[in-house]
Amino acid sequence: MRGTRGFLIGGAALLLAFPAVRPAIDRTLGMKVVMWEHSDFSVVVKNRANPPKPWRWEIYRAGRESAIDKSVEFFATVGEATRAGNKALRLLLSEYPPP
Repeated sequence: MRGTRGFLIGGAALLLAFPAVRPAIDRTLGMKVVMWEHSDFSVVVKNRANPPKPWRWEIYRAGRESAIDKSVEFFATVGEATRAGNKALRLLLSEYPPP
């Protein structure tokens, strides 16, 4: 089941879709370890500054309202920010293989 949350930022509406949280349980070590699936993470591009470079990417995880990572630099276009955010997300998730 998907949930959505709407925001109003600078007069522009931004709709975020969060996939359902599906933690995987690993009992091989005799303990309960919860790992998040890669589909629980998403990149969102937001207008956070003044022109000429107002766009920043942010990475969110399902179940959290705050970003777990965000760009330190700003971008001139949404496309540039999206490409950089997707690259950062792939790098982040490469450190955590899927269950």
